[in-house]
Amino acid sequence: MKVHLNINPNIQEDEIMIVIKEMNAKVEKLLSIIHDEKENGVISLQREERIYLVEPKEISHVFSKDNKCFAFRGKQQYRYKDTLKQFEERYSRHHFVRISKYCLANVEWMDYFEATFGGSLVVAFKNGEKEIVSRKYAKELNKALFKE
Repeated sequence: MKVHLNINPNIQEDEIMIVIKEMNAKVEKLLSIIHDEKENGVISLQREERIYLVEPKEISHVFSKDNKCFAFRGKQQYRYKDTLKQFEERYSRHHFVRISKYCLANVEWMDYFEATFGGSLVVAFKNGEKEIVSRKYAKELNKALFKE
């Protein structure tokens, strides 16, 4: 197996590219190290055919749709490999709070709130995305925002 390491201080984001003929035990072990979020403190997100290693503070919110979990990093949507519940268990200490049955929001990414005509509360994130805050979780959000 050949290994090439290119250190470039001019790039903005680290990227790992693995080119293989076929899957084998060495590659599986390498992937498990990369994907082990508990050990390296980063979250692996997938977009197209690439896997990105992202710090929790870079994610505005995480949501589930059609039994799949997605995360927003800036204006880009990525696929998260595990469930929303697993994300909540691992990263709630990183300022993530549940705002609905289907969404976790990063408090540090929240920009403002607005009320709708139907009485719902909507949170707008600094990246321009918006999500509805369900009444059930509004109290938890209030506690997270005001440290009650």
